[in-house]
Amino acid sequence: MKSKQYLLDTNILIEFMNGNPFVVEHVLDAGIDNCCMSVVSLHELYFGAYYAKTKKEEYFDREMKRINKLLDRLVVLPLPEKADGYGKIKMTLRSLGKLADEFDMIIGGQALTAGLTVVTDNVKHFEPMPEVQVENWVTRS
Repeated sequence: MKSKQYLLDTNILIEFMNGNPFVVEHVLDAGIDNCCMSVVSLHELYFGAYYAKTKKEEYFDREMKRINKLLDRLVVLPLPEKADGYGKIKMTLRSLGKLADEFDMIIGGQALTAGLTVVTDNVKHFEPMPEVQVENWVTRS
């Protein structure tokens, strides 16, 4: 039987890098090999590093080291060529009159296409997305 596979959203990746004990425990329980990140989240993490640089130069260096350490541990999934998951999600939400962040819809579509469960602290962003499985690992459940 295949283990459940997880796509960690950007906020979960940040919690993991910050050592949130609940997130770390969940990742270890799931198995680091069963967890991955979207290239979209990687882009967001790099934005965070460059944003930190506007505060202090050493913040940028620290964030880049943290990102590189994360990249040593997790697989980064490229966006799939088959993009119908995103299209289905966006059309469904539009027909319901609901708005969602474009990056969240792309990540949701990527998870849907690959059969992954999205792990996020922003559950409400993903719950309206049809067929997308969602879990929150920030608090003990």
